[in-house]
Amino acid sequence: MQHHHNNVTLSLSRATTMLTPLASLSILYPKHLQGLASIAEKAMSYQKCDSILIHSGAPKLSFLDDYHHPYKANPHFTWWLPITQSPHCYLLIQTGQKPVLFYHLADDFWHVPPQPPQGFWCDYFDIHLCADLAQVKRGLRQYQSTNENRAWIGEDIELAKELGILQANPEGLMHQLHYARAVKSQYELACLTQANVAAFAGHQGAKQAFMAGKSELDTQLAYLCAAQQDTLQMPYRNIVAFGHHSAILHYQHYDHSPQNMNQPQSFLIDAGASFNGYAADVTRCHSRGSVLYKELTQAMTQAQAKICAMAKPGVSFVDLHLQMHHLVLDILMDFSLVQGSKDELITSHISSAFFPHGLGHLLGLQVHDIGGWQQDELGTMLSPPKQHGFLRCTKTLEQNMVITIEPGLYIIDSLLEKWKKSGFAHLLNTTTIDHLRPLGGVRIEDNIVVAQTPVKLSL
Repeated sequence: MQHHHNNVTLSLSRATTMLTPLASLSILYPKHLQGLASIAEKAMSYQKCDSILIHSGAPKLSFLDDYHHPYKANPHFTWWLPITQSPHCYLLIQTGQKPVLFYHLADDFWHVPPQPPQGFWCDYFDIHLCADLAQVKRGLRQYQSTNENRAWIGEDIELAKELGILQANPEGLMHQLHYARAVKSQYELACLTQANVAAFAGHQGAKQAFMAGKSELDTQLAYLCAAQQDTLQMPYRNIVAFGHHSAILHYQHYDHSPQNMNQPQSFLIDAGASFNGYAADVTRCHSRGSVLYKELTQAMTQAQAKICAMAKPGVSFVDLHLQMHHLVLDILMDFSLVQGSKDELITSHISSAFFPHGLGHLLGLQVHDIGGWQQDELGTMLSPPKQHGFLRCTKTLEQNMVITIEPGLYIIDSLLEKWKKSGFAHLLNTTTIDHLRPLGGVRIEDNIVVAQTPVKLSL
């Protein structure tokens, strides 16, 4: 995939606010498709196959029920074309040939009647409308290949066998594709920008609801309304956490109780949006009536901005993570959450008691985009440092990778107890910790395009 100069990236971020999404995408898409064809041909050559059949996926039935779980498209499918809600489709990629789409168009009176695909991308595909698998099988026969030389990308291995395909998700092919996915095309950056635009609107709506004293549930509903997306469109379940809930890293509930407006309150919201299969992942913190929480949020925002500015090509993501721990330790000292000599604070790794998760991750077709530990096209993996096992990315950054930068600081009693039992109780200032505990913690997260001057997609 070609790398793009920084000035192009910057102009794209501005242009997408002036052009309609459709106008900008239709301009950028052909080059994106050309880049994917080059990536796929290289991967097929490595795997010694002549074609790839990519399944869009299928919804799954709930146990002992006729209700389907929410459908989520195969990211390898949506990498090629912006179809996110059409199961049972197949995309055939062949060396030097126009991509072929077998589009599922069944007669279904239970749901909204399916329509033939439309959009700026359609002219770039040879499209077959298929009512069932038998029609797909007949359509595939006209495209030359052998069962041994066609690879399958999809979850349903039995379906691959039924289609006579013997290579299902071959490791070498997948490593090639996953490695390439980390660097984004200009089309992908435009999609990620639009996802962030929707997320920003949602965050604004949620902040207003929180400040008005609404419950966690009502604040979540305000987010969805402002973002104009429903829960199934969200790339992940939004975290809407008041008070001590904000110290639960993956808090997955929505309290129905309205706020007590006579008490200080904190609010951590980790919420995204999607556009053409690409995800936004943004975290903000707000408060009412707490000087401590407000100042802590400001300090974390400033520290996070320093790390965002360092997200340049050639920089190790592990080094960014370690640098963030130094900044978190400075905050812990400035706010008297810890005490003692800095040398002992460093050797005790006490910052990890307050900041236990990784700095961030790759972002794209998946919230935690694939390949964060992958170092090359062969699939060589680099695990995170032993002391920082939850770090999701160990890559050296490249131009136009998209990452999240999301440091946090929380009062998590189980972790503090672990450090106390390890002989470091004297380093913890229990008075300040007790003061912060009802307010939980803070996290600030932005979506960053790696460049010589990094670009923040989050508004």
